Amino acid sequence: MQAVRPGELRRLHSDRVLPFGATLVLVGDINAERAIDQVEAAFSDWKGGDEPVTCPPTPPIKSGPIELVHRAGSVQSSMRLALPAVGRTHEDFPALQLANLIFGGYFSSRWTENIREDKGYTYGPHSNIEHSIGGSAIVMSAEVATEVTAPALLETWYELGRLATTPPKVDELEQARQYVTGSLLLGLSTQAGLAGLASTYAGYGLRLDHLRGYAANLAKATLGDVADVAAKYLAPAKAATVVLGDADRVEASLRLLGPVERGSAE
Repeated sequence: MQAVRPGELRRLHSDRVLPFGATLVLVGDINAERAIDQVEAAFSDWKGGDEPVTCPPTPPIKSGPIELVHRAGSVQSSMRLALPAVGRTHEDFPALQLANLIFGGYFSSRWTENIREDKGYTYGPHSNIEHSIGGSAIVMSAEVATEVTAPALLETWYELGRLATTPPKVDELEQARQYVTGSLLLGLSTQAGLAGLASTYAGYGLRLDHLRGYAANLAKATLGDVADVAAKYLAPAKAATVVLGDADRVEASLRLLGPVERGSAE
């Protein structure tokens, strides 16, 4: 990052931030005709681009050795795991969202219950499905004490494997379904939340009516659907694993779990 110069940033801005293909979202008690006139007046001088800007796809996530990044003297280890996922419009996405919640996507998840509530390894692990124009991924993150780095990683793999091989219980699925449905309603209850969702959807060529179908698919996802996507996407053998911490203290125990590639944060 230190090698990036101001001229490169200005060039990137001029090449990428263009009116063609951009979407403006307005939410509120608005007179549509007056708002359009005001927007046209405000942006009339913004020129550039006659074709949409495209982004290359993100590189595929590949499993392999644990990547251990050394930070001398660190009292915590930062664990990051990533698994391939699917985009918002894929037929597997609603069930995958529920499977991810059951694993580690909210406070009542299995992962949180295991390494926070039961063992006290971390304050707040979290798993999220992250989307970009170039691709989607399940990203898991946790900050753990140095001395429990390997045990915390082992329990993380265990919980991924357990969900990938054993269907969730009915109450787990219903609790996750209620959580995600409630979160959607809560997010849409404010103007800022509605505008945020509309602009996010617009980036993927979607309109707000996509939410209706997504909510319906969440409501009808079965235990079998969730079990199938868990087996398909959450197998720990498919995960890329990175640990940032004091390698001198954690490398030996991590090597008991599998191959390790050591690097440096400097």
